[in-house]
Amino acid sequence: MKHLSQYIVFLLFRLLVLIFKIMPWSIIYVFSGVVYSILFYGLRYRRKVARQNIDRLFPNKSKAWKDATMKAFYRNLSDIFLESLKGYDMSSGQLLARFTLENPETLRQIEEKYPRIIIASAHCGNWEWGSMAAPLLMKHTTFGLYKPIANPFIDAWIRRRRAVQGMHLIPISATSSMFRGNGAMAAYFFITDQHPSRRANAIWVSLLGYPTAWLHGVEKYARLYELPVFYFGIRRVSRGRYQVFIREVARQASSLPFGEITRRYVKILEQVILEDPSNWLWTHRRWKYSPSAYDLVLE
Repeated sequence: MKHLSQYIVFLLFRLLVLIFKIMPWSIIYVFSGVVYSILFYGLRYRRKVARQNIDRLFPNKSKAWKDATMKAFYRNLSDIFLESLKGYDMSSGQLLARFTLENPETLRQIEEKYPRIIIASAHCGNWEWGSMAAPLLMKHTTFGLYKPIANPFIDAWIRRRRAVQGMHLIPISATSSMFRGNGAMAAYFFITDQHPSRRANAIWVSLLGYPTAWLHGVEKYARLYELPVFYFGIRRVSRGRYQVFIREVARQASSLPFGEITRRYVKILEQVILEDPSNWLWTHRRWKYSPSAYDLVLE
């Protein structure tokens, strides 16, 4: 019975994707306004979490600024949700027309010099489109970590769609297997700004002055496999149009003290947040931990 109900949900999901495939962008953004009103005013979806997060990182900003940032963020979040549904059935040409690369010459140099790289990214802009566009922008075979969806039919369909587009999704539980036997040119994608599930493995670096626990995966695997690390950022240019930019994080992991790769990543992310605070995902519960007296917090 459970599988039947999950399959029915899957069919409804596919119907929704089909509807958005043929729906004009102008109508999609009308619906986005409705979704925004439901999330922000109706459901009040994680508004308390978002406000607490903004208060943490911008304690000196005015109430008016914080209110405006929250509303702009929720409008962006509504756009991302509907854009992602339409994106599942967009052609490569359609996606690349809306998702461009700021510095292609930098990427070409990286491809020529480094056959295997780690990409550290964040929940900025439309990160869902980012995972779809990355294989189209790069010569590397792309691998990305993800948390499997509870509905197995939707999960399998999304994995097949991403594979067709060129992104090979690997469950987080199988992270180590991602680095084995996957060809001469490979790019391993990590979205690193999530809350670490295990406090013991966290790396502590201040984000805009606030002590923050970070996932250790990029630091661990860059050192283990001697891989260079680059930041792939996504900025919103306008509604439905985004730009990817590339920044160097570390080229020789073993030459750096432990935690330095994460610290450099966080410093880049800080600049991205300051450039456009509404472009970051504020509804994630990132600050479940506080540093103990024994934790070294990098600045």
